[in-house]
Amino acid sequence: MKHGKYGNRAMTRASLLMTCVALASCGEGLSLGTTATDTPPASAPAGATRQVKFDPALCTPQANAPYGQTVGITGTNMMVTSADINASAAGCKILATGGSAIDAAIAVQGVLAVVEPFASGLGGGSLITYYDAATKKVRAFDGLAAAPSTTGGVSSIYQAAVADDLKCKSGLKLGDSLSAWQGNTNITGRATGVPGTLKVLDMVHQAYGKQAWNTLWTDAISYAANGFPMSKYMYSTLYNAGTDYDEDTGLPLPAGGEPAWINSTGTAKGAVRCKYTDIHNRYCDTSDPNSALPLPVGTTIRNPQLATTLAQVRDGGAAAFYDANGPIVAAILARFAADKYVPGTTTNNCYTLYSSTNPVPARIPSLMTAADFTNYQAIERKPLSASRFGATVYTQPAPSFGGTVVLYTLGLLERKNMAAQTFGSEEYLYLATEASRLANIDRRTYLGDPAYSNTDARVQALLADSYLDSRAALMTETALPSVTAGTTAQGIPAYVATDPGTYDPLASNQAQSALRLASAVSKPLTRAQIGGPGLRNEDFNTTSNVAIVDGYGNALSMTTTINTHWGAHIEAAGMMLNDALSNFSAGAVGSDVNGFAPNKRPRTSISPSLAFDGQNRLRLVWGSAGGGPIPDYIVKAFLGNVVFGQDLQASLNADNWSGQDSADSVAELETGKPIASMLSTLTTDHTYTSGTIALDGLVSGLSGIAVSYDANGYPIYSGAADNRRNGAAYGY
Repeated sequence: MKHGKYGNRAMTRASLLMTCVALASCGEGLSLGTTATDTPPASAPAGATRQVKFDPALCTPQANAPYGQTVGITGTNMMVTSADINASAAGCKILATGGSAIDAAIAVQGVLAVVEPFASGLGGGSLITYYDAATKKVRAFDGLAAAPSTTGGVSSIYQAAVADDLKCKSGLKLGDSLSAWQGNTNITGRATGVPGTLKVLDMVHQAYGKQAWNTLWTDAISYAANGFPMSKYMYSTLYNAGTDYDEDTGLPLPAGGEPAWINSTGTAKGAVRCKYTDIHNRYCDTSDPNSALPLPVGTTIRNPQLATTLAQVRDGGAAAFYDANGPIVAAILARFAADKYVPGTTTNNCYTLYSSTNPVPARIPSLMTAADFTNYQAIERKPLSASRFGATVYTQPAPSFGGTVVLYTLGLLERKNMAAQTFGSEEYLYLATEASRLANIDRRTYLGDPAYSNTDARVQALLADSYLDSRAALMTETALPSVTAGTTAQGIPAYVATDPGTYDPLASNQAQSALRLASAVSKPLTRAQIGGPGLRNEDFNTTSNVAIVDGYGNALSMTTTINTHWGAHIEAAGMMLNDALSNFSAGAVGSDVNGFAPNKRPRTSISPSLAFDGQNRLRLVWGSAGGGPIPDYIVKAFLGNVVFGQDLQASLNADNWSGQDSADSVAELETGKPIASMLSTLTTDHTYTSGTIALDGLVSGLSGIAVSYDANGYPIYSGAADNRRNGAAYGY
């Protein structure tokens, strides 16, 4: 598709005042609940119309945002919320000039790529859950990062794929363990997946865009070229000023640079982020002799290389990014090539800029080729849906495990009569964390890319009423000493590898042909087999979420990510590149369904969601950042707003809990918050132990829009953004 000078999807806007049909019902989805159907429900009452104003001057930010917001902002026309106040402002501007939800999402993502380079960008992947008011349908779009087609003949990113694989450790043979470099491997080009964010934005824009593609990038390019201030939150991703807590003990950590990685026992950690050259040169204080300090909060940061890349995407569309012969692909591949070992050299091929007493970043090149960009495709999938607490929730299917966990956890809590509890009480926390612990072990065992195995059939079994009944029966007021996955005897199908070429992502039920190729069924080496300490899986407080309702009643929830904070810590063409391939399983649990394979998409916690009320009207548009616990944050917000009737902002700000953050299914409470004081009470009253409950940082990044209705049936929007991040809602 070509995007010329003026674009080809422009909308005529003769008036700034338009009559729109009131928001009505939701649409089709994969129904796994007790009452949700697979057919479009009835529309809103006839004659329910409203006047919508399109005027950028009316765009208003949420009071006291960022960081200080305590209540949401209310509007009756349109609303956008994200993890950055400037990105939300850019999105509101697009909505107020007649743009659709996807138009605004593109503008928001463009700005986020500049001002939140540590969380998302053009070098990452995204999921979009979209409600089209005209057809009353919900659609799910997948632009997740994917493995390259060449995996080097190994079954794990923790094995040497080529001789002399490490620039810091020459002489490796094919298949040799990278155990000593395991944490570093996650923060190199070897962990970078083929980016998908621009492909999925383009796919949805082709379906629902109202404004020309090349009109949506102005603010992003301006921030990149002219500068933006170092935010308080960005600073915290690079340096701990003494307010961070140990992930395992919950104790305060000493001030210092944030390490790129740390193992599960805390016995090993990587170099601090400002020691990585690509981060150091743009975002850190180059005069610091220890190369640990970021630029001070408020410092203007410019990224002219990213401004150039954004302009190329503006003028050439997504095709410019994926052009195998274009400058963007060339820049990415050249950056990867710079990390290759140089045979015959006598000098140390590691970085020499820093003291040898400091941890040194590893340099392990990607196996990606130009053809991987040419062949990458965004995917439309059938959304996952179910009835929960009187609402119908639509969310993302596999390879997102987050959507399954949201419906699974809410299903257990509904069975345990969570609505009768007090929000945040001891019993509330016991039920919430135990439900999440059960969901955690099942999703780790059974979910992965559905094109490569019978994942869809297993998800249906996990969300079946009979199975949820049996799991809820395990919640007996005494904490489970250990959590085990469901079994085939309980109706969970055994693992079957399948041919990805036969998979239909829009089918409700998959009848895939078994494919017994070695590449499909061979299991990766576990971390125990590789050697070295295990790393925590999917537990990084990163990613970004966007929620939008436009003036036409369309709604969008998008979660966008480069995976861990700062991704692979590699910049190319001004973009930070993802490290999504570190989400492939290399442990005993899940190594079959979520193992490393060509073109495969690793599972992810991100799960942008939509909820509709009992009259099939839009009720909540929301999602979160925050690593493995993301589905728990989503559940927390739903419970607070939909089940307990709280203002949405209060629900987002509420203290966090999780059972998703570790492979051991440990219940966790947000340290440094009032909820932390509940640890001793839960331990005493519900027999938790140090091995089943802990304190953790649990930094969420929620954003959402709650929808209520006036006496005429007209929608009232309440936008909110998590006060833990630099975000805000914008609207009117």
